[in-house]
Amino acid sequence: MATLDKTLWPARLSTLTLAALAAGSIVYWGLRWSEPISTPRGNGEGYSQSPIDTGRVAQLLGAASKPADEDEAAPAGDAAGRYKLLGVIAQGKGSGLGSALIAIESAPAKPYKVGDRLSDDLVLQSVSARGAALAPNMQAPASITLEVPPLAGTKPQGAVEP
Repeated sequence: MATLDKTLWPARLSTLTLAALAAGSIVYWGLRWSEPISTPRGNGEGYSQSPIDTGRVAQLLGAASKPADEDEAAPAGDAAGRYKLLGVIAQGKGSGLGSALIAIESAPAKPYKVGDRLSDDLVLQSVSARGAALAPNMQAPASITLEVPPLAGTKPQGAVEP
């Protein structure tokens, strides 16, 4: 008669337990995978939509903290001081096409393409190798001409050293 080795039973029971856990895991994940994905309802059930505070969003994106209607109109002579040209990309010699990197007042500089509106009353009319022209519209004569500041440590063209 054959005798059973009692030292094999712990290994057999642990193998059976691991196989049952693996089968249970496969069944669980198979059922999770086959269930339909719930999508939000388009009719507004289940959630409430609160109004968006556009002033707060603009402030988070870097706009001035005071509303535009409180903004004081700058005098015409001071208008050029509000804009600072930091860089240009001119496309072709004399074409007037391209883009400019302009900082308005103390706001961070933003890129503008020719024809883009900088403010309610000015558009970027044209760019040159070291400058940009701003005007009320594309057909009007330029009201403000901006120049790129010279790099520190460089001398202007045509300058003679003593």
